[in-house]
Amino acid sequence: MRCQLRHSARRRGAIAAYAITIILSMSPITPPTTNTREFTHGDIFFANASPNNIIADDEVALIEEAERMANEYTNQLDIIVNLTDENPVDSSSSMTKNTKDKIIKKGQKAFDMALKAFPDDTLPHAHALFAKLCTKMGHYEKALELFDEAIRRASLPIQQFYETENHADVQIDAMSDAEYLVKQLVLERNRSHFLFLQSKINTWDNANHVYHRGGIPPETSPMDPLKIAKYQLEIFPTPHPRTLFDIASLSVLLLDSPEHDDVENGDETTPNNATAMAWDAHKTFSLAQTYAFGAYTHGKKRNLVGGKACREDKFGVLVGGRAWSTAASEHFPMKDAGSTSTYMGTVVLENVVLSGRDAVPSGHGSNCHVYVPHRYVDLSNNLPMVTSWETSAMEITMDDNPFWSTYLPENDSRAFNGEIGKDPVGNDILLIPDPSKGRKRIGDEKGFDIAVLLTGYAAQNYYHFITEVLPSLVLMKARIRDVLKSENARDVVIVPNMQHEFVEGFLRLMIPEAFAEEGGTSSTKVVQWGLDKKSNLGESNNSTMKFASPHPITFVHRLYAAAWDQSEQAPPPGGPAHCLTPQPLLLKMQSAVWEASGISASTISRGRSSKLKIVYCSRSSSPTRKLKEENELLSRLEKVASSMNAELSIFEKGNNENAEEDVGADSSPLHFVKSTIELFSSADVVVGVHGASLANIVFSEVGTTVVEMGLEGLPQASHYRHLSQSLGLEHVDVFLMKDSRSLGATEVQLRLGGMNEVVGAVVEGLDNASKRRMMEQQHMEL
Repeated sequence: MRCQLRHSARRRGAIAAYAITIILSMSPITPPTTNTREFTHGDIFFANASPNNIIADDEVALIEEAERMANEYTNQLDIIVNLTDENPVDSSSSMTKNTKDKIIKKGQKAFDMALKAFPDDTLPHAHALFAKLCTKMGHYEKALELFDEAIRRASLPIQQFYETENHADVQIDAMSDAEYLVKQLVLERNRSHFLFLQSKINTWDNANHVYHRGGIPPETSPMDPLKIAKYQLEIFPTPHPRTLFDIASLSVLLLDSPEHDDVENGDETTPNNATAMAWDAHKTFSLAQTYAFGAYTHGKKRNLVGGKACREDKFGVLVGGRAWSTAASEHFPMKDAGSTSTYMGTVVLENVVLSGRDAVPSGHGSNCHVYVPHRYVDLSNNLPMVTSWETSAMEITMDDNPFWSTYLPENDSRAFNGEIGKDPVGNDILLIPDPSKGRKRIGDEKGFDIAVLLTGYAAQNYYHFITEVLPSLVLMKARIRDVLKSENARDVVIVPNMQHEFVEGFLRLMIPEAFAEEGGTSSTKVVQWGLDKKSNLGESNNSTMKFASPHPITFVHRLYAAAWDQSEQAPPPGGPAHCLTPQPLLLKMQSAVWEASGISASTISRGRSSKLKIVYCSRSSSPTRKLKEENELLSRLEKVASSMNAELSIFEKGNNENAEEDVGADSSPLHFVKSTIELFSSADVVVGVHGASLANIVFSEVGTTVVEMGLEGLPQASHYRHLSQSLGLEHVDVFLMKDSRSLGATEVQLRLGGMNEVVGAVVEGLDNASKRRMMEQQHMEL
């Protein structure tokens, strides 16, 4: 058996006895007199131990003293191991600094006592075990120092082996074990180093969340964590997929940096390289999925989540609707898709696993298809996988690599309903059960028979819910009704967590039959997916089943999902697009929402007040992109409204500011949704900084003017230009000052003259709206 870092109390006797044998023999690599190969690390850890530190009058006394020293040494190691095992993998994140320091203090004491008990500079296990404890407690710099010393000590038998000649077979075996041990220690060090760098990225990210609720303050920049993430790539032989995803995400944030302005060279201007950098980031997102998929397939070989070696005809990441439809058991193209070649429709996937916060479908057993709508899905946060990036390709065999462990996304020890166990070398490992074989959760023994999927990538984000979940709902509405009527309790509709009030509001509007009564609880056929917004994780105030884990998982025998192709090219001036739903789907969704709200083009005309309407989308309570000049802009818009017989309404996502102000006003999610749709459907001009509130323009009438204060250098932020072009709205771009924080900036500012551009666009939009009204009136009179 290989030499390992793991230490167990029941092995102390063997280790101590073998230590005595080595010490008495005074041989650096000596064959054991008993079968100690069944015990961990006794042969190597004591192989170089010197007898010079043992003082005794005779051989009997020497043996007794050696046994005492070895036992005391292993007693102290037990303390370190117990401290490590008593603390779950992810517990250190919730521990106070004081608690961590106390644990490290106890570990340091045991470490010092171990070295004192057996004062020899060749034994690596005290350093290795204490390093693992320091890593778990987040004391990474100390852990790296300890690992370095453990590696030096563990390498001594290898050095001595090559310094001698005529080796016996047992010496060759021992040297092989020593090399194995050094590889393991190096890997452990690399993991610790990686976590050390990740902690620096997390510190940057957490500081922004704690102090700025998610926004990036002006004194920092995404360039800081980007440099660290790029350094992480140097640690493992192949790229960590999460690191690649972070690099791509941070690179996108930097695209609107002032450094990317056009460069003037005399009479010529060199175009900026932001578009090229945007495509580079897009390629990195794709690369992250590729490496994550590789780690996923290696997990399949290890029987992770009931997996098996992949079939050649069921292998690969399938991106977009047409790819999904080719692998589906059935698919139903959208009938009124028009002449477009873009695929839009409903697919049926058989025997799939749904996993992760984005509810990514993947094949079960030997089916290794993974279904993603686009390249922006972080598969490392959604798929069960093993750490195959930690060893070089040359060390990967057709079977398995013993150094790989199950990947813990975000250090979540309960990811995918798993439990922490131990791997063959004693390291913590995530044990993930097969969701098709039964779960601990009562009522979900074998997943679901039929599920209609109404959640997915970032579905709890307002923009993605409006432009992706709602079109999916409309495409599959008949199937949803069938499931709700089904007498089979294992037929369900999976929706985003309804603690996000807009989710509940739109579901009540579009599928009221999913709720017992207006204002009542939802049907038991409705399953919520994703983290709770509030603190009552996993709890519910109604009978709805929840998968409120950060990394949920379930099995579905027959999954219905909406699927469509997304353009990779953003609207002019171009660059890579991000999550742009095709025009036919947007029009179909708009019509369905209007119908459910009792709205049509004719009722909009009849229901208008005599005044024109400006809707301003405020971000004053948002953690990001608050407009510095908002008060001044609102003052000028009020003057415009007063002078042009218009009214100004202020909308802020999450606040039902359009409800009546009396005490009895209806503040329910359904009322908020209805009032939002009514507000934007009656708007003549919509104004706002780039943000999710602008997604409500999908409810606006053809010809409505949309004035977006956006980011010039970020093609992935072309969402609302696309919506305007698809729905016949007049889109006006007024660009903000360039900022290296772009989408993540806490505050944004208009460029010189930008205020006048916004006001001018609003005035022009009101003029056009007034002319349209006059034409409509003339038409009605005829």
